[in-house]
Amino acid sequence: MLIGVYCKNDPLQMLPERRISAIVGEGWRQGVDVFFFDASSIDMEQESIKGKFQVGDFWMEKKVPLPDVILNEAPDPVESRPESENWLRRRVPFTIFLIHGKYEIQQKLETHFQEHMVPTERLLDLNELLAFLDEHNEIIVKPNQGHRGNSIFTVKREGQNYICRQHATERQLNYSALEKHLQDVLAQGPSIMQPYVPSMNEMQEVVDFRVHIQRNGTGGWVPTKVYPRIGAPNSVISNLSKGGRTGDTRNVLQQLLLDEADLKIREMEQLSIRMAEQINCSYPFLIDELGMDFIVKPDGKLLFLEANISPQTRFHERERAANMIEYAQYVAGAGRMVPNPVVAMLTADPVDKPLAAACAYAAKWNDAEFYYFGPTDVHAEWRFIKGYVYQNGEWEARYCPFPNVVYDRLKERGDANFGNVYAALRHVPFTDERKGGSFSKKNIYEMIQMDPELLEHLIPYQEVKHSDEVLAFIDMHGTSVIKPSLGSFGEDILIVQREEGGYTVKDHEHIRLMSEKEFIELITMIAAKNSHLIQKFIRSETQNGLPFHLRLHLVRNGEGAWSFLSASPFLSTQSDHKVVNHPGSLRAFTTWDWLSRHEYPDKQEAMFATLQQLGLRIANYISANISERICELGIDVGIDPLCKVWLFEANMNKIGSTHREFEVAQNIVPFALSLQ
Repeated sequence: MLIGVYCKNDPLQMLPERRISAIVGEGWRQGVDVFFFDASSIDMEQESIKGKFQVGDFWMEKKVPLPDVILNEAPDPVESRPESENWLRRRVPFTIFLIHGKYEIQQKLETHFQEHMVPTERLLDLNELLAFLDEHNEIIVKPNQGHRGNSIFTVKREGQNYICRQHATERQLNYSALEKHLQDVLAQGPSIMQPYVPSMNEMQEVVDFRVHIQRNGTGGWVPTKVYPRIGAPNSVISNLSKGGRTGDTRNVLQQLLLDEADLKIREMEQLSIRMAEQINCSYPFLIDELGMDFIVKPDGKLLFLEANISPQTRFHERERAANMIEYAQYVAGAGRMVPNPVVAMLTADPVDKPLAAACAYAAKWNDAEFYYFGPTDVHAEWRFIKGYVYQNGEWEARYCPFPNVVYDRLKERGDANFGNVYAALRHVPFTDERKGGSFSKKNIYEMIQMDPELLEHLIPYQEVKHSDEVLAFIDMHGTSVIKPSLGSFGEDILIVQREEGGYTVKDHEHIRLMSEKEFIELITMIAAKNSHLIQKFIRSETQNGLPFHLRLHLVRNGEGAWSFLSASPFLSTQSDHKVVNHPGSLRAFTTWDWLSRHEYPDKQEAMFATLQQLGLRIANYISANISERICELGIDVGIDPLCKVWLFEANMNKIGSTHREFEVAQNIVPFALSLQ
């Protein structure tokens, strides 16, 4: 294998000698060829590189083909990359990527690790600094993108003035001087501020702990080194590049925590890896390494300070190089096919994680591999995807090969915003082929009414076009529902009925009595949208008056046939909220067994058989009458006081699977595998 080590300028001049030696030595130990090159060494026309190889004590330049993978030490922002590097990136995978600044990283972690977070705010002007200082006795200001301890200072009030400390220097500033100092700092770039909560050793030196984690040859995170950083005397920071020192981790921890050192080291390692996984969630690539900084409080609590890419490694270059070379080989081979078939779920919704876990188990039962990925995670040029694999009860990011089949939970085919992911995987079969978005109720009803058996379950309806037709419909059917033909999640629905002197119009929150003239004006306005239906109102309620509907959930199985999974009742907890699935309705979920036992004690089995037969017939009829493949249906039905089942709508877009994850998975995974 050929690994290239790249910097925009000569890496042999840019990188520390220890690092170069460690990389070369580790390449030799792992049996790979390593060379160094810069942007000027790339020959786009010949598709080759002039690389520098170490031979004994000398460096030899040699023309080589494009490497299998590139270790791009000291990466540049996109706008600073030379064209030759951009050209190379389209042909060879790189291992190192830039991420957001300290503030953005804190935001990514805040929700998930609140107990370990230090309050962090953007610093835009002096007023914000003073307001933050009102909340905290002393604060520390850092560059959002800074590293190596540059441009860091603390501020606290002292009477009418301010004490500003930078490294080991202390200055007393009045308001104007502080304002000028802050203007100079902000002119260099965005900054953040945090409460200054240092941990001090017996010598009153600042102490924090750096956990260096890397991805190794499996693509997973491993701790490379945990070490203390002890600030220089009187310094407000611990950075080694600013006069700080390190020491033995256990000894330093024992001074702070007595006998809990080993446990605390393990806790820092595990917390760092969990945080790193969370940080990586929002990027389409794998982050290769991070330096995670923590304070250990006297009670043992860990406070997270910041995450750093390209952390200081002067004292453990060999350990870093070992993981780096392993990881580079992993990236180089990430697109290779694996022995077992691969099913991948395409989703952008975190709610799908339990279903994904069920699919991972179902895949194992079927001798297949499984991962899930998002719409921005596909790297078509390298034929791998940043996916998430289920390891020991946790989802971990990995580079995964292109799947044999995609289980499409995104359902956005045809949307230009997601065109890239469908184009990149156009040669891979998908469980669903139809364009995203709801299938209109009008189209479903028109399709259903062609089947005599299904027609019996179709609620009388018509399009809202002319007011006189709507008035006649209400006169014929009584209380009626006006609703959008395309999915509305229960919104924009009106329940109307004729009253003496006019019409009652009820939405989710209001009831209004309209004159016939006012009602006609309303209907004319709705008709102008050319998107609504009027339908007879079906009173689907429990004996104590709670509205409900049933969701019939059907999924394709390994034979390609439809499996009826469940009839799930959803009840409105308020009798006057007739639209159960409206976002403003407090609804309850239960089981068919519970509902039928209370509502239909003498007809449970017969009614369930009716629901099952109806669901399967609708599923078979719809799938036979649309040209694209579909794999899942959610059919909503109601039951009137005479126990007749009526079709409300059929959804083939994004079907919820809560409480049915394993039932879905044990059908959908074999179905997906049947499409290979």
